[in-house]
Amino acid sequence: MKKFISFVMAGAMVASLVPATAFAKGEVSATAKVVDALEEGKGFDGEIKGTDVPELQLKITSTDYQISNSSAVPEMDVTVTLENADFGETFDDTKHIGVRLDDPDSSTSVAKAEAALAAAEATRDSAEAAYEKAIKDADVSTDQAVIDATTAVTDATDAVTDATTAVTDLTTEKNTAETAKNDAQALEEAAHEAYLTAVETNAADVDAKRDAWKAAQTTTADKQAVLDAKVAALAAAEATLATAKTTLTEKEDALKAAETAAAGDVLAVKTALAELNKAKAAVTEAEKTLAEVRAGEGTVLIENFKKTDDDQIEFTIIGKLHKDDIVYVDLVSKMDSRSEGKKATVSVDSKMVKADDLVYATILGKGLKASIKKTVDVAEEEVVKLYSNGVKIESVVGDFVNGQKFELKLSKGFEFTKAIDKAGVYDFGPIDDNKVEFTYEGAADDEFTIEGDHIEIEATTAKSGAVATLTVKAIATKGNSATISDSVSVEVAKVVDYKVSLTVDEDEDLPVIYSGVNDDNKGITDDSDHLSLEVTAKESFPGAWSMRQGFNLNLPEGVYVTAVEGVDAANFFQNGVDLDKDGKDSNNQKYTSTDAWEDAFVAAYKEGDHKNFEFKKRVFDDVNTNVTDNKAAEVTFQLKLVADPTFEGEVKLTLEGGLVDKQEVTIAKFVKPYTVKAEQNDLIIDYRNTEIKTPIVITEAEEGLWEKGAEFSFSFDKEGVMEFEDDATFEIDKDSELDVKDDTKKDSGTLKFTVKEESDSAATVTIKDMKLFMNRNIPAGAYDLEIRTTMADAYDKQRLFAADEATVDFDKRDKDKESFVDDVCDYSDVVKEAFVNVVTSGRDQDNLFTTKVVVPVGEAYLIAGENKVELDVAAYISDAGYTMLPVRAISKALGVNTNNVLWNAESRTVTIMYGQRIITMTVGQKVIYVNGSAIPSSAAPEIKGERTFLPLRDLGTALGVTDVKWDAATKTATLNGGK
Repeated sequence: MKKFISFVMAGAMVASLVPATAFAKGEVSATAKVVDALEEGKGFDGEIKGTDVPELQLKITSTDYQISNSSAVPEMDVTVTLENADFGETFDDTKHIGVRLDDPDSSTSVAKAEAALAAAEATRDSAEAAYEKAIKDADVSTDQAVIDATTAVTDATDAVTDATTAVTDLTTEKNTAETAKNDAQALEEAAHEAYLTAVETNAADVDAKRDAWKAAQTTTADKQAVLDAKVAALAAAEATLATAKTTLTEKEDALKAAETAAAGDVLAVKTALAELNKAKAAVTEAEKTLAEVRAGEGTVLIENFKKTDDDQIEFTIIGKLHKDDIVYVDLVSKMDSRSEGKKATVSVDSKMVKADDLVYATILGKGLKASIKKTVDVAEEEVVKLYSNGVKIESVVGDFVNGQKFELKLSKGFEFTKAIDKAGVYDFGPIDDNKVEFTYEGAADDEFTIEGDHIEIEATTAKSGAVATLTVKAIATKGNSATISDSVSVEVAKVVDYKVSLTVDEDEDLPVIYSGVNDDNKGITDDSDHLSLEVTAKESFPGAWSMRQGFNLNLPEGVYVTAVEGVDAANFFQNGVDLDKDGKDSNNQKYTSTDAWEDAFVAAYKEGDHKNFEFKKRVFDDVNTNVTDNKAAEVTFQLKLVADPTFEGEVKLTLEGGLVDKQEVTIAKFVKPYTVKAEQNDLIIDYRNTEIKTPIVITEAEEGLWEKGAEFSFSFDKEGVMEFEDDATFEIDKDSELDVKDDTKKDSGTLKFTVKEESDSAATVTIKDMKLFMNRNIPAGAYDLEIRTTMADAYDKQRLFAADEATVDFDKRDKDKESFVDDVCDYSDVVKEAFVNVVTSGRDQDNLFTTKVVVPVGEAYLIAGENKVELDVAAYISDAGYTMLPVRAISKALGVNTNNVLWNAESRTVTIMYGQRIITMTVGQKVIYVNGSAIPSSAAPEIKGERTFLPLRDLGTALGVTDVKWDAATKTATLNGGK
């Protein structure tokens, strides 16, 4: 079966995934493509089924569930429509529609539950096998009796369980029937009483009362009958239970007797059976857990499937999709029309993607295909061999027979320079510029490959950007009906204007490495080897790579090399010597291109100050100028990498120099082993035990990542001025099973914890109840929070590639040399700038207010520092043109206790106690008193709507603020706008 990929890129916006609510724009985007599309000949019966069915893939490219801000489980409808085909009778939505979560690390709860279930099932299967083996190994004459007795006990136990359940159920039913009978009897008695009363009083409705009584009697009788049946059934069930218990006792006695007779073998059987029962229970529990977590995050289900027509289906995706998740539909179907050139297409309609007419099956005419894995680069007027995997030629209508003729033809601007035979497969004739014929000489087969090294082409007149198209033409032989006639084209080369290409294998997964750790992963459990993708630098034709000027291989700032591995080079020259043929070192030992490049890497990294590779000019000769040898120079290598704790993202390696074109390739990706979240705290000096109100939250990147013994410590960037007290609380999320030890030492000034037990799921440590010691004369301003870890300590001591001192220990190194990461790095330990913002200066200084305060007039909030403070009434502009702030907002803006802002209704006076300042303002008076000294003010406090307002500018003056600004365009007043 022949396959190819039909791809369509389509972005779409999905909305608030809330049932019965329109989706919010931009929540989910996806692409649609068909994988493994079919190409068949005219004899195809149209049935598309089996293991090679084409697949419609909807791949998620981005999500943003914050748009709708909804906590409801998202839902999305999808419609899939076929053209020139109907969904097959064997299409099964439970098998042919699904979701593949992009979860390689099994990090979601569902993936974990599924993995746990799979493990439990594997254990159960193993236990079953062990049980069967124990039975098989048991002595037939004695142990079979035990086995039979064990089975009998199991059956008897099941019978007791069933009988007990029946008794329990019937007891409940009997009690219900008895209650119903008693209720009916009570109604009957009441009806009888009513009838007797009617008779005694000669009431007009005596007949009706009699009828009601008779009806009640009937109901009571019916209820009694039901009760009698339940009582009888219960008695029978109890008898059955008694019999079952007796039988169980007998079977248990028989088992004991059999065990006595065959104590040896039966022990193994019993043990195996116990393990099997235990394993079965574990599977049941795992199934239960999986069912429970499928209602949570990470679960995506396909529901509400319906076939709206023979060629159309609809279904609903329920749950949160994430980037790189794939929703798939196996296109099990049957084509309607199957004449030459007909195609079956699929369209998809949803709010995450819309795509029309994706081809998933094609009926070919004569059935010839040609393919090559990748094109090769060739410079203008230069020659190149085809990609090493060669050109695959396939027939979709039968086998090629020995003697089948072919013609290869290149597009304009290209010519053949070589066409080499392969014995028993193909035999080439003479080259005719851009044409060459050959004969297939192999056994009957539906495919064969022309090796890449057997075809060489030249870009004779083609210019940069031109593509070489190879047309493969099958030529039918007259009188031989087994031969075919058809043609197909494939692109094989591209003309480039650069002389050296820098590439990686794009089919390989990008290595993901943790930043801030050494290449032994000290402090974490990750086993990454820190190696990049394999990088290849290759000239586009022999002699193209000029070494007359130097060139660089540059890395991002903060990324360093600890080793260069896997170096493999060929076709380089030094001092006129072909290194691979005649190269010798100073000891007259063989010295190849690979040896020379290994030395060149060392020299270049030193020259680049251990940050980049800077290769000096003429490190090699202008390579292999003998073009006829057709051996382009190339070097392949891998870099072992480490990165600063602050570095995160892709590592792009850049080739640049005076005589090479600048190129870059992505060779690795770094992620952080933890994240730290903290908020700014505006504090007033209080010497000791100053409370920090917001926590520090540090989160593990993945489950079990932090190694037992790993240490984390937090401190401030200015030592001796501000320190942590030793009474903080370390709180761990209960689900992670992480355990830490509080290693904060008294008077150390540093918060510290050590991992005691590694986590089962990504952990979060919340540090709260923190208090500070502050120096009495601490300056006002921002104080940054810093972190140090076991990982960072080891990272700083990581020896660099090409170290200036290759054997000296870290503690004995020459700090003027570059041997370790610490000698060249310049990263910051800060994880939160301005974690503490001291808004007043020390106690022996004037308590100036330094917090930035932004007051939008007319809005019911203000901004104090980084905090948004909600107000119950908005600030306004007075008749005199001054911004007036409500008194209740003063304490929040200043960051002081509400008891420090006082209102005296009798004297209509506001008193504010801020640090060592006592500020007094009186309604209607244009004067402010600061510590008893009168200061003229520009405006007086006002009462509006039973609320007291103070002039913001004058309040700022009283606090010592000189930076007061007014923005007329936005109607915003600001204190300390330069902070």
